[in-house]
Amino acid sequence: MPAAPDHLQEASDAGKLAARPLVSVVMITYNHAEYLAQAIEGVVSQICDFPFELVIGEDASKDQTREIALAYQRRFPHIVRVLYSADNVGMNANGKRTFDAARGEFVAFCEGDDYWCSPYKLAKQVALITGDAEIGVVHTDWTRSRPRTGGWQVNLGHAVHRHIPPALLEGHLFRTFHYPRILRTCTILLRRSTVLACAASGLARREYRFSDAVLAAYVASRWKVGYVPEVTSVYRESPHSVLRSGKQARVAFLRSSLDFDTDARDFFRARTDYPAGYRWEVSVGLLLWAISAKDAATARFALSDIGEHFGFAGFIKAGWQTLWMRRRVWGRRRFNPGRPTPDKVTG
Repeated sequence: MPAAPDHLQEASDAGKLAARPLVSVVMITYNHAEYLAQAIEGVVSQICDFPFELVIGEDASKDQTREIALAYQRRFPHIVRVLYSADNVGMNANGKRTFDAARGEFVAFCEGDDYWCSPYKLAKQVALITGDAEIGVVHTDWTRSRPRTGGWQVNLGHAVHRHIPPALLEGHLFRTFHYPRILRTCTILLRRSTVLACAASGLARREYRFSDAVLAAYVASRWKVGYVPEVTSVYRESPHSVLRSGKQARVAFLRSSLDFDTDARDFFRARTDYPAGYRWEVSVGLLLWAISAKDAATARFALSDIGEHFGFAGFIKAGWQTLWMRRRVWGRRRFNPGRPTPDKVTG
């Protein structure tokens, strides 16, 4: 296909791709050569009675990521499309252009360092969302893959949601959309039109260092959340991710989260059920990380923000509600690998 005006190119075989895929899987990737094959394998192995496509957005990686993506496009020309350009455009721009190329009525997401571990993920999610018009998004249980000496280890039986009550997993979840263990990007499926409506809504008023909370807030404010109680996805805790690139990176992420909360409070100002706990968690987290990073200016900012938005009584109330929401996982945060399964890249 010819290059777009921004020199975006696509490697695909229009004659073999489904003319009208029901689902588009959007996968952005950058310097994921070590992991990408496993991510792609998890998608192309899906067992469905409907057509789907995998759209890979490769962002000028410095390793063999592009070569791996193109090799899979040649192996699976009926499923895989690869978008790429000569210059790195960054995570947000790469995500947008990859999503814009998706053709399915529904979209699912899997970044190049995560992967799916169930071949029935898409089929079960589509069945659920098409069976209930009130459902706007379907997510699943998931687990973590963590680095260990000599590679990565994951226990597929160690479900993240095993101690979380159903009230936090499905139904009307706007009050708890920020709960970090739900609506994980690699687990969700929703209508493409919903993502477009979110982008056009004005909720995202600037570029944040994340996108999952924005989409979660928008969808949960308008629809029910559907849930498949099965581990279908593996989230890789990469030491080079946004949240694990040092203390200052974490501080910057939390500052961005406060920006989003400010924008979201204004966007949802007509509602009485916007969760105060989101800002409580972010501001307290920012204070603690600023202290750890010996960043006195940010610590003062966090204290000032707490005082401005809560006051003493409001801080205690929001804190109690937040801690009560998390009570089921107190004391259970430590990773228990059980019988760890080696997580080796295939392909």
